[in-house]
Amino acid sequence: MGSLNIGQADSVPILDLDKVLNPTKQTKESKVEFLHELQDALFNYGFFYLKNPPFKLSKFSNIKQQSLKFFNDLPLDEKIKIHGINSKHFLGYNGLGDELTASNIDWREQVEFGTELPVPKINSSDELYKNIEGPNLWPNDLILPNFKETITDYIDELSSLARILVRLIEETLNIPIGTIESNFFKQIQQAKLKIIKYPDLENLQDEIKQISKDLNKPLNINQGVGEHRDNDLLTFIYQATNHNSLQVKDFHGNWINIPPIENTLVFAVGLTLEFITQGACISTVHRVLTPIPGEGDRLSISFFQTINIDSIKKILPIDQYIKELIKKRDSQRIQNKIGFQFQVDGNKPIGYSVFLNRIKSHPKVGAKYYPEVLKYIQEEVAKASDI
Repeated sequence: MGSLNIGQADSVPILDLDKVLNPTKQTKESKVEFLHELQDALFNYGFFYLKNPPFKLSKFSNIKQQSLKFFNDLPLDEKIKIHGINSKHFLGYNGLGDELTASNIDWREQVEFGTELPVPKINSSDELYKNIEGPNLWPNDLILPNFKETITDYIDELSSLARILVRLIEETLNIPIGTIESNFFKQIQQAKLKIIKYPDLENLQDEIKQISKDLNKPLNINQGVGEHRDNDLLTFIYQATNHNSLQVKDFHGNWINIPPIENTLVFAVGLTLEFITQGACISTVHRVLTPIPGEGDRLSISFFQTINIDSIKKILPIDQYIKELIKKRDSQRIQNKIGFQFQVDGNKPIGYSVFLNRIKSHPKVGAKYYPEVLKYIQEEVAKASDI
């Protein structure tokens, strides 16, 4: 595994999938090189670019086109019909200022979809976490006729890529291939897709003043999304516009810019992957800044690969030499603190902590469907703020 180097870098690695997935370019040497690069990226960064994904690049232009149509062509009253407040599964549309990170408003407008699944059967309050899966809320197909097909196709494509990356991660960590899928994936495994518009706030001063008045407090208008780590297994981010807004924290607490690179995905390690690999794969703090006034709206499309929400988080077998490298690495890095997040509980199903964090980010949904759970969450957040 590579030496600790993120502290000296002002960028993150760019990994070329052609080295392992393109039959005309892949060689034994190129695969060894890729696995070494992947190991270093997972261990020392937790964030990196993937270029030459194994699908037609028209997938990017198609998802971008349909996303822009959603935000620009769909009337507000049609968006409200699929508002997240109407979904106990945390799917659907959220308007400007509806979501919180680190207890502060995220200045973004977004819509979220998932692998299409039925309403889960809930037998007791202990199983409420199962509601993080469920059916989507789709916009009017008379207004957006190709939207659902494009979104579903993109989710399927990136779900396949996620499984490829999982197997490559197993190889680079010397874990038997298939271990993660057999232990943590269902036959139909859910993935989530979040389509996000970070508006140019230069044109929204009246709305900002009204939200500030409603909340009776000054607002941080630089937070597109606040400092956080992703909960799930892994994330693919497609930065669809040319805004330099995404940032990741290095091991010394410095921010590294992740500017858009055409036809690439940004890979982020999730907290779940960090947990099951005993910290070998590191989930790093990241954030998004609002666009500089006058730059226009930023469009970002994030794919989140989940694992079986009913599984208990087991840890995977990690070689002793890797454990020693983890220990050495962690002795040299700052443990970045962020706003309160519910951490992985190895004694409870994976879905439990994800469910709590979803309610924390969407308190209006929590108040409507899960008031007792929301009360517990607010008490835990208050306790943490007193420490």
